[in-house]
Amino acid sequence: MMGAQMKQQGMHLLAVLALAATSTLAQQPAPQPAAQPASAPEQKNGTGIVPPGVKLVSEMPGAGAPRPFHFPDAATKTLANGLRVFVITDHSEPAVAARLLVLSAGSIQDSAEMPGVAQMTANLLTQGTEKRTAREIAEAIDFVGGSLEASAGDDATTVTLNVVKKDLPDGLDLMSDVVLHPAFRAEELERQRQQLLSNLTMEYSDPEYLASAVFSRALYGSSPYGRPAEGTPETARKLTREQLVKFHDASYAPNQSLLAFAGDITPEEAFAAAEKYFGAWPKLGVTPAEPPAPAPLHGVHIWLIDKPDAVQTQIRAGKLGIRRADPDFIPVTVMNRIFGGGYNSRLNTEVRIKKGLTYGAFSSFNAHRYAGSFAVSTFTRTAATLEATQLVVNLIARMSTGEVTPQEMDVARDYLAGVYPIQSERPERVADRVLTVAAFDLPADYNRTYPDRIRSVTPAQVRAMAQQHLSASDLDLVLTGNVAAFRDALHKAFPTAQYDEIPFGQVDLLAPSLRKPAPKTAVPPAK
Repeated sequence: MMGAQMKQQGMHLLAVLALAATSTLAQQPAPQPAAQPASAPEQKNGTGIVPPGVKLVSEMPGAGAPRPFHFPDAATKTLANGLRVFVITDHSEPAVAARLLVLSAGSIQDSAEMPGVAQMTANLLTQGTEKRTAREIAEAIDFVGGSLEASAGDDATTVTLNVVKKDLPDGLDLMSDVVLHPAFRAEELERQRQQLLSNLTMEYSDPEYLASAVFSRALYGSSPYGRPAEGTPETARKLTREQLVKFHDASYAPNQSLLAFAGDITPEEAFAAAEKYFGAWPKLGVTPAEPPAPAPLHGVHIWLIDKPDAVQTQIRAGKLGIRRADPDFIPVTVMNRIFGGGYNSRLNTEVRIKKGLTYGAFSSFNAHRYAGSFAVSTFTRTAATLEATQLVVNLIARMSTGEVTPQEMDVARDYLAGVYPIQSERPERVADRVLTVAAFDLPADYNRTYPDRIRSVTPAQVRAMAQQHLSASDLDLVLTGNVAAFRDALHKAFPTAQYDEIPFGQVDLLAPSLRKPAPKTAVPPAK
C-alpha cells in the first residue's frame, strides 16, 4: 500500500513536468513553414516523429523564477461549546467545503484488545441516524450533487462535506445529523462487518498488505500506531453496537474538534452556520490520551514471513521517525525527497532504473501527532531478494552520510515548493491545510511560508537530518516471500541481525510475538 501511494507521487511529478513543457510550447509563436531539403533527416523521440520546426534538446530546461504564492488567511472563532471554527473565503469558487476533525476519536484511542472500534464508528456515521436511514442520507446528498463522508485515521476522525453554495444548509443539516445523532443500527453494523471481513480476507492473503502491517507492528511495538486501524478478523467478529455507542458518546466532543469552511462563504455566514448546526453539541470533559512513546530499536531486526508459493518478495525497511510538529519536518521532507520520495530519487534510480530489480522503490516519513516512522517499500523477484535487500540497506547507509549534490538539492526544493501552490487550489485542500496547522499546533504562518521554508533548506541541514535519522545500524526489516529461497544467504549477509520467522498463515498482528499461539494439545483422560 505504501508503495502504491509513493508510485502515485512519482507519476504526479511526471504529469506536472509534462504540463510545464506543454505550457512552454503553447506560449511559443507558431513556427513558420520553411523550405527543407528533401533529404533532411527526420527527428524522432519516444513517441514518434517530431513535427518540423520543433528542435529537440538534450536536457530539460531549468526551473524558472518562483512565482509569488499567497495562502489565504483564515478567520477564526471558538463557539461556547469549545468547537474551533476556521473560515477561508474564496468567492471565485462556486462550492463550499466543510471539514470536521474530531481529535479525540482517532484509531489510537482504541483499546489494545479491540482495534477497529474508531474506524467502524466513523464508517457507520453516514449509515443512518435517529431520523434518517442510510438510503435517505445517500439520496439526500446525491440529490444536491454533493458528497458526505466520514473516516477514522490514526489521530482523528474526519467528516467531510462538499456542496455548492446554495445547498450548504441542506448539506450541513445532514453533516450535523450524522455526527450528533448516529443510530448504529444492528443491520447496518452487520452489513459493514461482512464487508470488512471480506476486505480483511483479501488483505490477509496479500503479501503486500501483510508486509506493511507486520512492519508497522514491529516498528512501533506496543504503541497503538502499530496496530491495524481496521482491526483483525477476530476483532471484527466481536464488534458490538454497544461498543460503538460508548466510543461515540465518550469521544465525539466539540471541545476536542475543529471545523473548517473553505470556498464561497463569508466568515459571518460560516460562524452563523456553525452555531446553528453544531452549537447545541454538548461539551465533554475528555482529553485524548497520549500513547507512550515507542521504544527505539537497537541493531538490525529481520522479520521473515514465509509464503512458500510466492514468486516475489515484499521488502520493508525502516525505523522510528519524527512527529508532525517536529521543527525538523521541513528539512527532513527535502532530505527524503532526495533519497526516496519520488520517481527520480536515489532509491528508485538505483533499485529500479539502474538495477532493474523492481517496478518501484520509495521511502516516506510518516509523521503522526505523537510519533512517526521512516519506511522504505519495494518488492522484487524471489531470486533477487538478497541483492535488493542489501542494496536498500546500503543506500540508506550511504544517504546517512548526508552528502548531496547541488542538482539533487535544486530538484527536491523546486518540486516541493512548486507543487505546493498547485495542491492548494481547491477549497477542500485549503480546508485540510488549515486544519493540519491547528491539529498539530504548527506555526500560524506555516501554510503561507511553506514554499519559502522549503527553498531555504540548506545542504548542511539535509546532511544533519540524514545523519540523525538514517543510520543503517538500527533497522527493522520485513521480508514476505518464499523464505527457503533466500534464508541462508540472508543470514550470511547480515550475520549479527536478530531474526524472527513466521509462517504466512500464522501471523497475528495483535500478539506481542506477532505469531498465533500454538494449538493446545488435548490431554488424554487419566486411566
